[in-house]
Amino acid sequence: MDFSTVDRALTSLSRRQPALPDEVLNLSKHLLDLLQSENLAENDDYARSITRLVELGSGSSSDAAVRWEPLAVGLRLIVDYLAKRTDELPQSALLSAAADEAGDYNDEDEGTGLGTGGGGVYAEGPRIPKTAAETAAAAIARKEMPPAPSAPVFQLMNELPGILNTNVEHAEPRVRSLVAQAVGAYARYATSLLNWLDSSSSVTDETERNKLQLAAEHAQVGRKNIHATILCSLKSHLEMKEPSRENNPSAASDGALDDTTGWRALETNLHALASYIDGCVGRNGGGAGSYINEEAALFDSVDTDENGWFLAGLQHCCVVHVNRHVRAAAAAVLGVLVKSCMRSRDPSHEDLLVEEDSPFRLVLKETLKGTLADNWSQVRMAGSVLTRRFVRALLKVYKSRNGDDDVDEDLTVFESAAGDLVSILLPRMCLNRFYLAQGVKLYSQETWREVFGSHAHSTDEDGLHSSVESRGGGGLGAVARNAAPLCRYYSKMCDADNHAVREAACQGIAELAQKVGQHPLYADYLSPHVNMLLQALLMCFHDESWPVRDEACLACGTFCIAYAEECRPELPTLFERWTEQLTDQIWSVREDAAVALGDAVTAYGPEMLEKVLVVIRKSLPAAKDQPPMSREEYKKLQNDPSAHTGNQLYSCGSLAPKLRKGGAGRIGCSSCAVDRPKHPWEATDGAIYLLRELCTRFPNRDDTEREDVVLGDNILLPLMSELADVARLSHYPQSDDLRTTLFKQLPQIAVAIGKRRFKGLYLDLFIELLSKNLDDRCGTGASQLSIHAAGQCCEEIAKLIGFGIMRGRLEAIGCDEAFDSVMEERKREQAMLATPGHFIGKEAFSPFGPPVGSH
Repeated sequence: MDFSTVDRALTSLSRRQPALPDEVLNLSKHLLDLLQSENLAENDDYARSITRLVELGSGSSSDAAVRWEPLAVGLRLIVDYLAKRTDELPQSALLSAAADEAGDYNDEDEGTGLGTGGGGVYAEGPRIPKTAAETAAAAIARKEMPPAPSAPVFQLMNELPGILNTNVEHAEPRVRSLVAQAVGAYARYATSLLNWLDSSSSVTDETERNKLQLAAEHAQVGRKNIHATILCSLKSHLEMKEPSRENNPSAASDGALDDTTGWRALETNLHALASYIDGCVGRNGGGAGSYINEEAALFDSVDTDENGWFLAGLQHCCVVHVNRHVRAAAAAVLGVLVKSCMRSRDPSHEDLLVEEDSPFRLVLKETLKGTLADNWSQVRMAGSVLTRRFVRALLKVYKSRNGDDDVDEDLTVFESAAGDLVSILLPRMCLNRFYLAQGVKLYSQETWREVFGSHAHSTDEDGLHSSVESRGGGGLGAVARNAAPLCRYYSKMCDADNHAVREAACQGIAELAQKVGQHPLYADYLSPHVNMLLQALLMCFHDESWPVRDEACLACGTFCIAYAEECRPELPTLFERWTEQLTDQIWSVREDAAVALGDAVTAYGPEMLEKVLVVIRKSLPAAKDQPPMSREEYKKLQNDPSAHTGNQLYSCGSLAPKLRKGGAGRIGCSSCAVDRPKHPWEATDGAIYLLRELCTRFPNRDDTEREDVVLGDNILLPLMSELADVARLSHYPQSDDLRTTLFKQLPQIAVAIGKRRFKGLYLDLFIELLSKNLDDRCGTGASQLSIHAAGQCCEEIAKLIGFGIMRGRLEAIGCDEAFDSVMEERKREQAMLATPGHFIGKEAFSPFGPPVGSH
């Protein structure tokens, strides 16, 4: 079934198998014809046909075998019909006007807007942002048409509560989801109608106005009846027994439960409640139509009294419930409750958010603590949406209640507004900026920029923004002042079950070392916690997930630069771990281990350089010990299933706990562990990366990161000669991979040591090797990756020393034609890149990703 539009939903009925009854198919065709009518608002036939379609798919039909499809499509038509009737009401009735009068708190972009009327309910899936042009076009196309007392919409409104109440626990989940959307559309139209009648003087005829008022009152009765049914169903589901999250096998990822077993319609009940709350857009006067005004008793406590079950149940669903969909749906309910508090424009309702002992705030506190650290990315996403909405509300209330004279310039506005929530929100907001799931990561980065601001001169727009203009030092100052809870949280997350969380924690720790540890004002804030963070990183060195080891390796190197003396006691252990990583089976781990060793040389100078040179001299010739193997034998090995048992596996995309952390024995659906023995050639490969780091950091006395460390020719030339000899070996199939690494790093080395020096001493060492890979006519069997790397290497070196000189060197060994061919191919590639529309340019390719080059 396709519910994206009403016409597609109707067309889908004809494709269902087994075929639907003829009456359903004929009615769907009739409705499709009616959709072409210009004025559906006054078309009685259209409203009656929708009602009949719903009857054919519900128990009210006389047919023996009732199908759910007509009911679902009928509900989709109802959602669309009520949304359009709401848009036809005068502007004074709509939510945007109420939001404007309430201030600048308007976050309608947070939801998908799929049938909820307001678009303010978060739902899973990508959020397509509305552009200014789309909003302006919608405003121009909008046509105000107040309803008449005899309008068909009122007849539909009279029948709809019974339909929704009957199907709120329907067996088909798609029907329940559409019921939730219809609930939101009903509530929005009913309360918008009330707003219009309360504020409008356009209806001058007293009789007509009384009839409209009576119809609006009937709609409010139906609305509250729907709400009572939803609450009753929600309460009964909460009273059902369910396995606790701690004792549930699915929480440990060695078992799984059905996503609906034990709670039936709980998730869709929560969606219906969220849609209802978001649809209640009534004004503050008299409390009519405003959820927080009408249901204030639900927010008084979290005890098990008559009303206390409400907040306690929502907290249970967000934090304790075993089902991830329920947890995400409950977080959406809390989000629209926050919105309702701000929409009411009542200081007492704002106090529910800002008073530290408020039951509602306490529930939000525990919910955010749990959802922002949830094991499932969809729950983290829902928690992130709730966080942004809640923090927006706190900032707005704080700014409205505190003038410019009553502020603490030493703190950010966020710290002043959030109060006791800072120690909970800040660590989780920080870590989620590095989370593996792109939706969570990008959304959290945008939230961070919104809360702390971004600055044009910042070199990292996704970092801890800070500038002299920022109050309290911006995000960087807030992080520094709250280093204690942040470091404790990061350390704890380094031991989390989820490998993606451990990886993000290591990245966060590295950011602390780089941004806070090297800052002249804030470095001392982090200093007392360095040892705790180092111990957490050392634990991650034993992780079976190589991305975690990779990030821990880099973070330790960054810490050595920022806190050299604090890290010195652990330096022997760190050096041992780095050198182990330098021979890892994963090439990126080897490269980042080289980067970390380069950081160590920068931090500790000549003493560390001598140790690193010993490692290079030992590792460079290691490929000579690689056992001989023909390419045919290697290919046969690759196709042998038994040879791949226990090797690297890749994630299926689920972020449940899956990877073991340092022998903890956790079971999961996939692994980034690599169990095969290390190969000697991999040690040589790691040494190439390490040699690159030394050359780029300490090339000469005029351009070095330390004055007492310089890589002179007396050290470098023997190492490069050894590397050239080892790269010529071809008795093992992976030698092609080793040469690919060399060709990728050689241009960086050449640029670092300088044109004259490289051309005079080092170019001839590798020119023959380059020519063999550049021209594979000799039948060396070089891979396309190696050939391309050699061509790119030649081009970059030619740019450095001159194309004529490079061509002359290659001509001397008979490879000038191959060089010319490669350069022509590179020119064609560059021309294709420059062709408009051929590749993705500066414009964003997808609305779900960040715009290219945006800030």
